Amino acid sequence: MSTVLWANQLVNGEVISQESDLYALYKHTKKLDSLCKQLGLPLFSRLLDDTDLRFNLDEFELPEGATSTNDVMKLKGVWDVASEVTSQFKTLAAHIQQNQVRFGLFSNQHAEVLAELRHVIAFAQQAAQQNGQFNFSVVM
Repeated sequence: MSTVLWANQLVNGEVISQESDLYALYKHTKKLDSLCKQLGLPLFSRLLDDTDLRFNLDEFELPEGATSTNDVMKLKGVWDVASEVTSQFKTLAAHIQQNQVRFGLFSNQHAEVLAELRHVIAFAQQAAQQNGQFNFSVVM
């Protein structure tokens, strides 16, 4: 079982999860953080919410009335304004594209990182149009 990221929106008090495995973004989080620092952007990793991961590692049980970890994440999760995330990711994607940034030592996952980032930008834009918030769930 591998660990991945899932993109999430919080719109009008409801969590909407894309439930699409974003392995390249998870694998290269440190490099994305480094690029964000270089560009003067907030760290990529600030958007990683570990609620689901901690639940799967038996660190807590769902509170009464909660039907999933989304219910917990909705109230206690890590979130950021979707419009700001969209802007940040667009800047990051443009930099990666223009500079042909390499991801990986043995094989270059540049295309995978860029494809996942563009996929997430579109998802975050949907939340931004509704004044929503955005995060990534760390899922295993």
